[in-house]
Amino acid sequence: MSAFFVGAFGEKVVIANQGKDCHGRHGLAGGGTLRRRTRRYRLRSRKAARRGLNQMTTTLTEKTFAELFTYAGGTNGSRVNAQGFIEPCATPRFDFDPITKVAKGLLIENARINQLAFSSRFENAVWAKTSVTAVPGAAQAPNGRWDACKLTLLNGGIASVGRASQTTAKAAAAITYAFSFYAKAAGSSNGWAFASGATTGERISFAFDLSALTISLFTISVFTEVSKRIVDVGGGWRRVEIVFTTDASAALTAAVYPGAAAAGTGPGDGVAGLYIWGAQLEVGAFASSYIPSWDGVTARASIGSYYDAEGILRYAAAGVARNSYEPSNLALPPVLMVEEQRTNILLKSSDMHLVPWFFAGAVSRATGKLAPDGTLRAVEVSGTPTGSLGQSAAATSTVMTFSVYLKNVSRNAPVSLQLRNTTTAAQFTFGYATLHGGSPSISGNGWEMRSVGGGWFRCAFTQSTGITVGDTLAIYPFHVGDGTDHGAFQIWGAQLETGAFATSYVPSAETFISRASIGTYFDSTGVMKTAAAGAARMTYNPTDLSIAPWLMQEGQSTNLLLNSQIAAGVAGGTTPPLVSSETVDGEACVATTFTPAMTSTGYAGCRMQGGSGIGATVMGGTAYSSSSYVKLSRPLTGSESITMYYTGISALGSFIITAANSAQFVDRFTRAVVQNVTAAGSTSGGVYPVVNANTVVTSTLTVWICKGQVEVGPVATSYIPTTTATVTRAADAATSTAATRQADTATSAATTRAGDVIRVDTTKGWCNAAEGTLFMEFGRPREGDSSTRNLIEIGSAIANRVGIGFNTTGSAYAYSNANGVSGPSTPGVGLLGTPVGSPVKTTVSYGADGLRYGCNGQLFKAAMTTVPPMNFLGIGNLATGGNQPFLHVRSVRYQPQKLTDAEVVALTA
Repeated sequence: MSAFFVGAFGEKVVIANQGKDCHGRHGLAGGGTLRRRTRRYRLRSRKAARRGLNQMTTTLTEKTFAELFTYAGGTNGSRVNAQGFIEPCATPRFDFDPITKVAKGLLIENARINQLAFSSRFENAVWAKTSVTAVPGAAQAPNGRWDACKLTLLNGGIASVGRASQTTAKAAAAITYAFSFYAKAAGSSNGWAFASGATTGERISFAFDLSALTISLFTISVFTEVSKRIVDVGGGWRRVEIVFTTDASAALTAAVYPGAAAAGTGPGDGVAGLYIWGAQLEVGAFASSYIPSWDGVTARASIGSYYDAEGILRYAAAGVARNSYEPSNLALPPVLMVEEQRTNILLKSSDMHLVPWFFAGAVSRATGKLAPDGTLRAVEVSGTPTGSLGQSAAATSTVMTFSVYLKNVSRNAPVSLQLRNTTTAAQFTFGYATLHGGSPSISGNGWEMRSVGGGWFRCAFTQSTGITVGDTLAIYPFHVGDGTDHGAFQIWGAQLETGAFATSYVPSAETFISRASIGTYFDSTGVMKTAAAGAARMTYNPTDLSIAPWLMQEGQSTNLLLNSQIAAGVAGGTTPPLVSSETVDGEACVATTFTPAMTSTGYAGCRMQGGSGIGATVMGGTAYSSSSYVKLSRPLTGSESITMYYTGISALGSFIITAANSAQFVDRFTRAVVQNVTAAGSTSGGVYPVVNANTVVTSTLTVWICKGQVEVGPVATSYIPTTTATVTRAADAATSTAATRQADTATSAATTRAGDVIRVDTTKGWCNAAEGTLFMEFGRPREGDSSTRNLIEIGSAIANRVGIGFNTTGSAYAYSNANGVSGPSTPGVGLLGTPVGSPVKTTVSYGADGLRYGCNGQLFKAAMTTVPPMNFLGIGNLATGGNQPFLHVRSVRYQPQKLTDAEVVALTA
């Protein structure tokens, strides 16, 4: 038996379709293979038709095939994606099991309205809080983002009182509602789901245990219980669903009560509670898929940070909404950020190498590293610590939260962090951030660490006791630890703010004052420019010009290298390279060309060294940083290796370019830096730049270098041009003040999910107008809705159609209408014994001799006056759209001929 087109929604076969899913991908089932048949068919006798598909003629082409499917609805809907996370999605919504990640099929639902505003933002004022705290961003939510709120019973709070609630208006009549929310244990696995009318005298509540997956009626008055259940949705999350019929008042309140650690009944300890997310209050006899509330930002009187689609921390202008991605999983869709006002009271928060940051010790703090916001302001910390990196500030509240970004380079031990009350000498809990190894983590009560992409982690700690407003707090993003050199790590973006949780990063405000010399920077085109004395340097990241410019702030430094442009060089070695002076990309530079014929390597074998007058005088026993800008004619391959360094009286370290790191030097000049190398000996002498081949190159390679620098100190600073004398760049003077991110003014309201509509055009040459067969495999729908729903239907209007219906008592049956005359429906097949979501196979075969209906191997027949005219096939809805059931469609099949009794039974067995 063959089918004209076969479709399975999920893991089997893919429906014959070239439409797009909610992410714009082709194919109704994401990632599947399209299957279609485009051969020409001709009408044959009924007997011949039994032997195959050749019953009709079709001219189906690639173009018409793509045009068959029409999608509508599902707006404001959601689905579980292949990662197991809930995401916004319109029709078609291909749904997956959140635990097994196995495809469940095409999700079809009728329209529903989530009556709750800010349905996942329990910290918002629309949720009234009584004896509880609501901390946003406390855990990874079922959508894969750190969007879950922690609802905690106050210390000493009474469990029967502590709640978050929201009240909505309703018709003054008894109505059946479903209230649902996602919950996860956060020190307590117990709680209560509650609903009441205009007064709490008319109410219903259910006690639940997330660990045991049990729920039971707790109190009831006037309200009527319909159903209740808890569903495991993976990752420790459960969906709590209660269904009830209200009183006749005009208001309805829905509430979540978190339990306490002690059997859930309290008293609270201010720590134990529940993570919650995704509340929904809808009219209906059961809970449908989550409908995210539509939230919108109308204003914000300051900049605000967010993560873009590439995981870069960006700054939105005042009044601009922040649709932020999850930096640890950029495959997830962005979510609108709505935050309260917060102030970062730390100064120079993005420039942690500058005063007022203090660091007593010999540890190196190398600047110019790539930060999460794309600027070059992260600081690399290395060496043996003899003191701690920190800053002090006056407490602005009794509850303060400290956060900072960390990234590992080569460290092999935890980084210790601390918040300390200097006024009272109280040392709060240490945090120990383990950045190395396969599972970065942080230990210390109250500390948390989250990945923000690019190897960066944000560590945060909240202290709610032992602080009085005005106390001097010392924050230590890096504590001295055991005084041993454990390798390098990077640090950036410290924040100290009032409140019980960390909010998005707020950079401190920096204002330039003066600089008594010129200074270099990169302009918006990536070209190095020179700023006059006294002029601020707003520099760009030359490797990513989309990053907003920032104020350069550096200490004083002197370039000791004379004739620093390095416009000439001398060849040397047993097989010397070709050396010449050239101008490349507008830069005067020296070009060194290596060929495979140059078989000697190293300094003695094949090198270029700076020409006459290009050199620096250094002193033994002093630490130096050296650098130059380098460009390659091609990437290195295999074991090829080139070394850049300064040598003479002493070698100042070396920068080795290999196949692994050469790409950054191709097509543009990039700075090669060696930092914090102590010159050997105890006398002064000269050094000069050198480029040599460490290996014989496989093909011709040209290396251009220019803009060299040798300076005292552990850090390479911005380039300082010289000629015949050393040049000093004076320090930048700038002020720094605490910065405030103003609150996002946001709106939210009841949100409607439109019904899913999927229709297939029958006028494209594939549909037999005389007879045919429809087959559908689906997960058994939820019954108890207010009317009969349509599982599948082919036709042109209510007066002309053939299909399969599902009634309120849980039975599926076949029906027909022709020219306004209703044919008798077949008897229904009861599905109440089939669990909701379990597979059901059903088919209707129609022709001049009536209907043959099969369901799970059972056969029923009914007469039909004539085959009605057909324009569309509706999948999970009427042929004209609408009247959807709530189900997952697993597969659909159409055959352009009617079947025998035995074939109908076999097809659905």
